[in-house]
Amino acid sequence: MFRNLSTVGLPLSGRPSELIELALSFGFDAMDIDIIDFQQQAEAFGVEHARRLMVSARLKCGVFHLPISLIGDEAAFKADLAALEPRLEFAKATEATRAVVTVAPASDEHDFKDFFELYRKRLDAVGAAVEKHGIVLGLALAPEVEARAGKAHPFIHTYEGLIGLVSASHPSTGVVIDSWALHLGGEPLSVIGEVPKGRIVEVRLSDAPRDVAPAELGHGQRLMPGETRVIAAPQILAAARDAGFEGPVTPWADRSTLTGRGREKIVRLAGDRVDGIWKEAGLPIVPRWFAPTARENAPRFGEDPALAAAGEGRGPAPA
Repeated sequence: MFRNLSTVGLPLSGRPSELIELALSFGFDAMDIDIIDFQQQAEAFGVEHARRLMVSARLKCGVFHLPISLIGDEAAFKADLAALEPRLEFAKATEATRAVVTVAPASDEHDFKDFFELYRKRLDAVGAAVEKHGIVLGLALAPEVEARAGKAHPFIHTYEGLIGLVSASHPSTGVVIDSWALHLGGEPLSVIGEVPKGRIVEVRLSDAPRDVAPAELGHGQRLMPGETRVIAAPQILAAARDAGFEGPVTPWADRSTLTGRGREKIVRLAGDRVDGIWKEAGLPIVPRWFAPTARENAPRFGEDPALAAAGEGRGPAPA
């Protein structure tokens, strides 16, 4: 497994060179790529120019968000599918092997059975397209009740349903294991071991507020991993390891929970929290070739952020 920084997951903005420097400085091994931006850069200046920053930084590619709608009308889907071919060529050129897309949790137009069949057929088509380029597609959940509100027909929003869809779909489709979705769905860690072998594509780590029932949580309450320790991130990471997962592990938090923290502080905090989770899960941390920036007063996994800001942690991070 490797530590991955996503500018969607936290989220962050800035010039690529600035974001890459932050990723290197605070312990990340990989970054997501924006495949549309990469394609534009490569078409304008060449693939080597577009890849130069990631190559010089020796950063892996984490995942990229597949620019396709699986739920539109047939003409729109076929147009998106046709546009994928050159984008997948560019993804292959930048050594990106993992794409992700989020499953719609409800529908007004389709009941469950019809929606399942629509997804299955379209995932077969997309799976065949990505397979040609050595890419796997991970399906992510939108587990919040608010994501299904006002829709006529609920659809897949738990891992029980998602694993059923993946099992019935193309072998190049898999699952994004999201600690937030596990918490909101109330599903046991054992569900991670039920994913078909080799089909976990990404692991996302978050935390949740104390004293709020999972069913009452909205996306705006999604916290940085290790913030409250309500969600057992080290155990989730260990379960993924035991299931044979070797891919990107990405911290996620809603923008509203990061208000008042600058970009550098956010990445520093995320790096320290992921390192703490990594150690508690019993995973080795391989030192990077890049000398990291000093991490003064950054709250680590298991520390109180307010005390850390005052220079008063709860002792050393878990070994």
